[in-house]
Amino acid sequence: MACCVLAFRVVSAPLEPDPEDSETPEEPEPAPRGRRRGAALNKDKPTIRVVAERAQVAVSTVSRVLNGGYASAAAKGRVQLAIQELGYAPSITAQSLVTGRSGCVGVVSYTSQTTWFSQILAGIEEQLADSRQSVLLASLMLNGRYDSSRVAAWITERRVDGLMFIRYTRREHGLFTAATAAGLPVVLIGPDIKAPASSIVRCNNVEGGRIVAEHLLGLGHRRIAFAGGPRDSIDTRDRHRGLAQALESHQIELPEKRVWFGPNYGPEAGAEYAQSFLALPARARPSAVVMGNDAMALGFMRTVLQQGVKIPEEVSVVGFDGIPEGGLYFPGLTTVLQPAHRMGASGCRALLECIANPDLERTADVQYGVELVVRESTSEARSSK
Repeated sequence: MACCVLAFRVVSAPLEPDPEDSETPEEPEPAPRGRRRGAALNKDKPTIRVVAERAQVAVSTVSRVLNGGYASAAAKGRVQLAIQELGYAPSITAQSLVTGRSGCVGVVSYTSQTTWFSQILAGIEEQLADSRQSVLLASLMLNGRYDSSRVAAWITERRVDGLMFIRYTRREHGLFTAATAAGLPVVLIGPDIKAPASSIVRCNNVEGGRIVAEHLLGLGHRRIAFAGGPRDSIDTRDRHRGLAQALESHQIELPEKRVWFGPNYGPEAGAEYAQSFLALPARARPSAVVMGNDAMALGFMRTVLQQGVKIPEEVSVVGFDGIPEGGLYFPGLTTVLQPAHRMGASGCRALLECIANPDLERTADVQYGVELVVRESTSEARSSK
């Protein structure tokens, strides 16, 4: 528990000069303006202990409320009311000197230029609103090249109190190792590979694959293809596994020739797969394609539509993520919705909890369910119409 020391200064009133004293007393040297002003500002300034007494809670509870950690709704309400009534404003500089913390959390992503990332960031921002933490943001891919030096500097210079990796990949292993060696808590949101993080937040992508399979089978599709992101991505593997398992349970095969893995999750990867699709004779093409995510699906749809392929009459298309762009155009994209905003908030909440409780090695992992959003990009297979 943090200890707050109250310092008192005794000030004596100046004595009247003795009338018989012939010497003129020296003018006291004026105090520097900065110190005099600081003393005036600090006079009667409420401390965290005063807030705790007013709210009838422990000092540690006030600290957790200020830093976004856990506190019951009742305790949090009393602390916030006490802060408002007393006009309490903690000194971030003083807190940093006492705790050794920077007051910042780091958010690291391959790129910040995707809607999925923006939704996660909105959840993080919302969670930070009630804390005293600021956020530092780093995109690892800038100006066409991968550069992790800024994040490495955050770690070595202790500029952050913890890190959140969005879609953590094998390339970030060095950063992860350095952060954990420095004692920083690390949270992974939608990671592509496994790592012993303080907390992991993801969606049930296996279930997502099953939901897609049931939807397409219900529409009469039997020639179904899967075009995922990178082969070693956990999300891609889980989506492929869920799809294949559900098809197999209905005695429908997903052969290797109808499975494709892209270099990334961008629309250009979807367009690349579209070229393979278009190279097939029309009668040999799959009647439905399940893409690794919405960005890939939109890249695929644009490419095949440009070549005169009708969606969904000639091919049904399904994506993953549920980004808003999927519903802005016609045909709208059928997709598996991930609660990206909630994922960001959960990851941030877990990180703040680890920062507020340094002895807490891990918090519980979080796995969200998914739901299917059906739009115009899927319809009955031709043979069943």
